[in-house]
Amino acid sequence: MTRTEIPADAPEQRGQTMRLVLSWLIVGIPLAYALVQTISSVMPLFAG
Repeated sequence: MTRTEIPADAPEQRGQTMRLVLSWLIVGIPLAYALVQTISSVMPLFAG
């Protein structure tokens, strides 16, 4: 059997992945909130 080796930069890649996820959450949560608020504000205009 061959043994799977962990790359030396694995902790660094994990840190980059966490930073990427955190960055998308910082951008995505307010964006989703604004989108919901916009849609709920516009719905009465089209409801007649």
